[in-house]
This record gives sequence, structure tokens and C-alpha cells, in this order.
Amino acid sequence: MTDQIDDYVKRPLRYQNIDGLGELGIGIIWTGLTLLQLLKETAPSGSIWHGKTTFVVCATALLFVVLYGQKALKKRITYPRTGYVKYRDTGTGAWRIVAGLLTAVVVALAVVFVSQRFALPSFKVMVIALGSAGWGLLYALLTRLEAAWRWVVLLVLIVAPPAVATLPLDSLWRDHLPFALLGLIFMVSGAISLALYLRRNPPPEQVAE
Repeated sequence: MTDQIDDYVKRPLRYQNIDGLGELGIGIIWTGLTLLQLLKETAPSGSIWHGKTTFVVCATALLFVVLYGQKALKKRITYPRTGYVKYRDTGTGAWRIVAGLLTAVVVALAVVFVSQRFALPSFKVMVIALGSAGWGLLYALLTRLEAAWRWVVLLVLIVAPPAVATLPLDSLWRDHLPFALLGLIFMVSGAISLALYLRRNPPPEQVAE
């Protein structure tokens, strides 16, 4: 009985990203914006894709589709399975957030140190590493790091983008690939979360009239 009450109390804390749609949305938006920027920079000067107007229109459409798509999917997937619970931060699990932040900072500083040690383009790597640490903190806040596999995702999220930035790639790809990778990691994590959610929360049985 105590476990059941404890699970009920913690339910609002989990509900914010219970279905992984938040992670998926961030991943789609981040990857989409990066690809649009890459397309803008590589398209011929006379192409419609080279203009800023096209980028703004496509970016706005992407945001609109993702935000309203999330709302529709939650209405059709999340609410019928687990009901609607307004999110309220009760302060539980704060140690996970702090631990995630410390991990992000330590790993980011380690990546910067390695890049300087081997005379890599340290400024860009440092910017990407610190950015990855910031997205790692957002990931920790969003997911609460409630499962062991999320710690693996957090480490990949922090390490992979700056590591890619040190590869001997063309400058165009080296500047964009780390950011696309950030979005891809969020999408993979969101897909895992959604798959686990659907498996653990089957749709309610239809009551025959």
C-alpha cells in the first residue's frame, strides 16, 4: 500500500515527459533547424533554399508542426492511457539534477582539456562542449534521469558532439554535424521513452455499450 501511495505522489513529477514526446520534439526541431541551415549554406546563390526568408518560413512551419503535433499525440496517446496530471515540481529527485549537472560540467571540461592538449581547434570545441553540457542539463531536468540507460544517453549527449568537432572533416560539416548529432540523440532517447511508455501503458479497453 505504501509503495502504491509513493508511486501516486511521484506521478506528477514523471508526467512531464512520461511518453518521451518532449525529447522527440526537441530532437526534431534541433535537427531540422541544423539541416535547414546546412541546406541554406550549401544551396546555389540563386536557389530559393539559399534565402533567409525560406529558412524562416520553414523553421516556423517546423515549430508549428512539432508543437501542435505533440499536443495532438498527447491527446490521442498519453491522456487515454495515463490520464491528465498537471505537472508540479515537488523537489523530489533534485539530487539527480545536481548529479547530472556536475557530470556534464566535469566531462565538458575534460573534453576541452583534451582538445587543448592535442592542439585541436580549442575555441570551437570549447563552445560545443559547453553547449553540450547545457543540453545535458536540460536533458537531466526533462527526464529526471530516473533510469540507468538515461545516464548513458547523458554521457553520449555531452561527449559525442565535441568529439565529432575534433574529427578531420570539412569545416562545413565540422560546424554543423555536432549540432545535428545533438538532435539525433534527443530523438533516439525520445523514441526509446515512447516505446517503453507504450509497452507499459496499454490502451484502455473499450467498454461495450
